[in-house]
Amino acid sequence: MHSSIFVKRLMGELKRMRTDSISNVRLVSHESLATWTMDIKGAEGTLYAGEVFTLRLNFPDTYPYEAPEAVFVGDVPVHPHVYSNGHICLSILYQQWSPALTAESLCLSILSMLSSCTERPVGDLNYVSKATSPKKAIWKFDASETRIRGLRTVPLVGNSLLPRANVTRVYAASVLLLAFVFIMAESYILYLTKDGYRIASNNQWQIQGVQEAVTSSITTYMVYNVLFILAQIYIIFLCVEALAHQNTIQIIAVVVFYFVCLVYTATRYISFYVLPSISARIFTRDSNMQTMQIGVMAMYAIALVSLIVLSYKLKKDVGWSVFKRLGADISLHRAYMWRQCLVILLKADIYFVGSYLVQITALILKDDDIETWLQITVFIPFCIVVIVGAFYALFGEHCRLMVCICTSMVASLGYFIFKIVRVCNPDIINRPGDPYADSRQFLMITIAACMLLITSSAVASVKCIQSFGSGLKEAIAYEEMRIRHQKMYTYIAQDEPEAAGEAKITRDRFAID
Repeated sequence: MHSSIFVKRLMGELKRMRTDSISNVRLVSHESLATWTMDIKGAEGTLYAGEVFTLRLNFPDTYPYEAPEAVFVGDVPVHPHVYSNGHICLSILYQQWSPALTAESLCLSILSMLSSCTERPVGDLNYVSKATSPKKAIWKFDASETRIRGLRTVPLVGNSLLPRANVTRVYAASVLLLAFVFIMAESYILYLTKDGYRIASNNQWQIQGVQEAVTSSITTYMVYNVLFILAQIYIIFLCVEALAHQNTIQIIAVVVFYFVCLVYTATRYISFYVLPSISARIFTRDSNMQTMQIGVMAMYAIALVSLIVLSYKLKKDVGWSVFKRLGADISLHRAYMWRQCLVILLKADIYFVGSYLVQITALILKDDDIETWLQITVFIPFCIVVIVGAFYALFGEHCRLMVCICTSMVASLGYFIFKIVRVCNPDIINRPGDPYADSRQFLMITIAACMLLITSSAVASVKCIQSFGSGLKEAIAYEEMRIRHQKMYTYIAQDEPEAAGEAKITRDRFAID
């Protein structure tokens, strides 16, 4: 089943080929929409003047994002860039293809290729007998020795994971440096938390009820310290992946992630020094703890401003790559934008829903509480299935599955509303045994973030469903294939001294437009 963009594009091109007269190019027949037969007549004043060659065009399902297969059938022209089986070595049929090109422009390029030849290959028969398809291998024709030498592929660009742009490297280095600084700072705060509790428990907190409350609170603070450290590791993952795939939306998401971290650190400072609980008051006179927390907040604010500036500059460098990958189709760009939005929202869901589950399981739930077992046996598996299913449905464009995933996301909002009611129940706030005494602020921020992300994911899912079948999947598949085929070539025979320079020579030799 061909995509709508495939059918619409080829119907328009077929109509133009029938009505518009192109010199030396004629549409003979079309067995189907995907297979055309053309006649190419040699131009006057060239080696092929008066000769007529039959060209068959086979359009793949991914057209126009992938080039059609162009093969001469019958009498194959003897030409340095035409192989014995009729395949043509022309750059726009492979790595230089663009969705902006058409069958008409391809035929004109082939005609130009024939016309530009001023001398037939030396040793025609030997040349023709040894030439094979460039689909299987790239070949270098050496006219002086009349031989074809096979080449194997090596990467066109270096093996570097990240692009080489200066702004990109500065951005990546900044994120790595900031992550290291924040991890060290949070580790030291974690140490101060444990040390402060140890000193207090040995001195003044000997009343059993108070001692238990302080122990619970210290555990809460330590869990949040660990989540801050994990957030930095997750930011590194998002940054590296965003730069490697030149994903501007994910680059912006890294900035948003830093803003959320700033909100969390501000909330922590308030819970320690502005509105402290009984247990948090053991740090009131700890100047080291207060200095570290203020310093971390200031560093997050500086990091946020710096990354906003770098992201703006990086967006201008990376944004053009999306246009080159998808062409000028606005609807396709819009579909790609929603796809990327959903991907980053799902990645954010992984961290925030995961951190919520850690908080609610490690700090709140008890072994003898039925909610604990419902959490472990129902909600956690439910979250895993929904997130994994969303990725699978998105990448495979499975419409029905995505509808089910979207419905599940909306239904999960009811669970979080229930938790808000539980956490904010006035009957337990500031009462003895309040399970949310020192985690209520953090937990409410996490729940709000989860609800916002899930709602946004559901909206993005609907937008993605509307774009299924638009040709985006084929365009992305073609881009992945093009990247795999963007290889340069070196000799299999490693003992040839000129091997180092042959890759560039071969690329230039066949870079015909």
